[in-house]
Amino acid sequence: MPERTCVCCRKKNAKSGLLRIVVPEDTPIFDRFKKMQGRGYYLCPDKKCVGNFMDEKKINKFLKRKITALPAWRELLKTEVGASCTQ
Repeated sequence: MPERTCVCCRKKNAKSGLLRIVVPEDTPIFDRFKKMQGRGYYLCPDKKCVGNFMDEKKINKFLKRKITALPAWRELLKTEVGASCTQ
């Protein structure tokens, strides 16, 4: 089973147990089916990691790139990812 690492807490987990975010053109998108092309970033499906990922100051550090469209995608990502979160 493939393992991936959460960009927030750095814990390793099975790929199927993590959420995947893809960032084409500086706009993060929740990849529900884990099939989109592009660099994927993985998150633990808990509210703490997702909350840290949403933090404007931390996201650029986690992704090692400048994200410019933060306010526009934050609510959409919260809605989509929130349904998959635990705790």
